[in-house]
Amino acid sequence: MIGSKLGRGGRPLRIAYGRLFHEANARSPRLTEREDFERMHLVRGEALARATGLRGTELKAFMPHAELTGFRQAARLAGGVETVPLLSALAVPGGPLSRGCFDGLVRELCDALREAGPIDGLYLALHGSMQVDGLDEAPESFVLREVRAIVGRDVKVAVSYDLHANLSAGMVDPVDVLVAYRTNPHWDLAPTGFRAGTRLVRALRGELQPVHAWRKLPMVLGGGLTIDFLAPMRAVFRELRALERDPRVISASLFMVHPYTSAEHLGWSVHVSTDGEPALANELADRFADRVWKERLSRLPPMLSIDEALAEARVARRRFPSRLGAVVFVDVDDIVGAGAPGGNTRLAQGLLARARDLVCFVPVHDPALVRELEGVREGQTRSVVLRGTPGYGMPPVPMEATIAGHAQTEFGRMVRLDVRHAEGGTLHVVITDSPPLPIHPSFWASVGLRAREADVIVQKNFFHYRLFYATSAFTHLPVATGGATSFDAVVHDRGIVPTEPATSLTEWRDADPILKQPKRARGGALTLSAGHTR
Repeated sequence: MIGSKLGRGGRPLRIAYGRLFHEANARSPRLTEREDFERMHLVRGEALARATGLRGTELKAFMPHAELTGFRQAARLAGGVETVPLLSALAVPGGPLSRGCFDGLVRELCDALREAGPIDGLYLALHGSMQVDGLDEAPESFVLREVRAIVGRDVKVAVSYDLHANLSAGMVDPVDVLVAYRTNPHWDLAPTGFRAGTRLVRALRGELQPVHAWRKLPMVLGGGLTIDFLAPMRAVFRELRALERDPRVISASLFMVHPYTSAEHLGWSVHVSTDGEPALANELADRFADRVWKERLSRLPPMLSIDEALAEARVARRRFPSRLGAVVFVDVDDIVGAGAPGGNTRLAQGLLARARDLVCFVPVHDPALVRELEGVREGQTRSVVLRGTPGYGMPPVPMEATIAGHAQTEFGRMVRLDVRHAEGGTLHVVITDSPPLPIHPSFWASVGLRAREADVIVQKNFFHYRLFYATSAFTHLPVATGGATSFDAVVHDRGIVPTEPATSLTEWRDADPILKQPKRARGGALTLSAGHTR
């Protein structure tokens, strides 16, 4: 029917779309600047429209189709919808944005929104754990307040957030439709945008009346590895999907917070939106929060020392002598995918001294050394000192290395250093002038290395790399080295309420209203009721 294809007043809907996306780590010594976005992804207007078509590539070197592509396909299938591209900005996780960088990006987004002309709806892909140097509120709340001031209350707004968002009132109250990723590692970016788009179009056509309920839990860690297809979170995400199959439910989301910002109202959250039934939304949010709260008792696996990891790697090598795949050392304290700078030198130091029989690949952010070796020809041997990220406080690692490769990639300059040992092993250190993110084996291939030929590969990412190393790496070992993503650094009460796992709690309800209050409206710290300890 024609009516189902049109929007308000019998005319096609106009919906604008854009992105401002970054995950911050307050312990990184590097501020994130505009050039970090320009290096990764900063696209506007018609170029954004081309990138988010089915034949386009939305996020180069990462994912061809992401949230904005999914949104546009939802609009296309709904019919009678004109999509209006604004601005899309995304950078590799890192330190907080400088205020100048943030203000400039928000200004560009808002200018594009004003130039778009009259619109009926707006979709924004946001992260939810951004941080801005000198801004004393959630940056996403700031963005939503600015765009609301432009479009007014009659325009419906949909947002999608990362699974690791730190939900706050300013991120919920201004929006009509709210959805989140439902996979970890995150492969469902395009489906998430599609879900946001279908719900926004239906809301604009009067087919849905979204109402929201959300709960904030005093926990910063839990759920074991938090991978959606592994126990214990597999059962939780199964219940989440079952919730959304209820025809009365518009969306249901879980947020397993990114714990490395300096937000004092940090915690996991659940969100439920129903079709005009606030009592049901509250009932379901309470029930799902109770279910998620149980997983505070599911702890992370033990972190290994370098020596312990090497012992396990050698066992794996003896068990699989035909190189079925590398052993991955996940540098859990220097995860670039969680905002660390990638310049931790401790694994390189340990492997240089104690892995002389193994072939090891190690990425290290060391912009000064990249500059120093810029004009050195391949094949030359030099005495060099690996120092890592400036200001990170890492131990210097002197080595006699052969310069074995130079590369200029979308993520910056890279230099390969080889140290060969008489015992038969080789240490391959790939230094970069930008935080290294070897999620895909092509990172190594760009300097002439093959992932399958390694005994040990060091990763600076918790999960996402597993999608691309499924046939070349089968053993994954978490190694603690001391850095910006150390779990030890976040397992303590540092906010306005006691939190799991630093404090053993039995109940989340006392903390929920305080964690959800706007910062300016809150009083003192929470005092738990008697008996609320485990």
